[in-house]
Amino acid sequence: MIVVCPSCQSRYRFDETKLGDRPKVKTRCAKCGGTIEIHNPISSATMPPDMPAPPPPPTPTPQPLTPAPPPAPEAQRTQETPVQPGAAAAPSGGGGGTAEATVAGGDAHQMGLLQLPTDRRFSLAVIQGAATGQIFQITKTRTVIGRSGTDINLDDPEASRQHAALEIVGDIAVLRDLGSTNGTWIELDRIEQHQLANQQEFRIGSHVLMFIVTEVD
Repeated sequence: MIVVCPSCQSRYRFDETKLGDRPKVKTRCAKCGGTIEIHNPISSATMPPDMPAPPPPPTPTPQPLTPAPPPAPEAQRTQETPVQPGAAAAPSGGGGGTAEATVAGGDAHQMGLLQLPTDRRFSLAVIQGAATGQIFQITKTRTVIGRSGTDINLDDPEASRQHAALEIVGDIAVLRDLGSTNGTWIELDRIEQHQLANQQEFRIGSHVLMFIVTEVD
């Protein structure tokens, strides 16, 4: 399914099977930081007014969890579930006394609720510093960069242990500083967060890295 940020109208792909039996979850827009409510299409679906309501389904027998199938390509998903710009998420299907689940942005990445696009590959190439020439493939929607104990470790005394994070949601890649001592820099600007473009460079300590997006046929 595709969800839309009500604040900036950014659209993201989302695997609805991750919702389980929860009526809805909340996450943060990677572009503007606004709240996005994701409603479970199973619990929020309603019948057309001219059709009689179906009888209540029997209580299902608990089944073991199975891995969700991989997401469909963007073009196919758009055809199956068209979304108009500015469209809001479907309303919840009644109260029922169920508590609302809230998922923070970092939790959504760790829980696997967000997935990398299948039609592109992402990587970080080190073009300056002790690790010059190394290329790190990005395989997760949230990749932490730092001096030690992170997804990408840089042997750099000027880098903090957990220095910055690269978060990718749909078509948007955002670089976030994680409260580092010496800061994360793009050209002459120290940034807290910045949306990266293909082949854009940024500096952590004495290292300069380039963000690379490669189209997949």
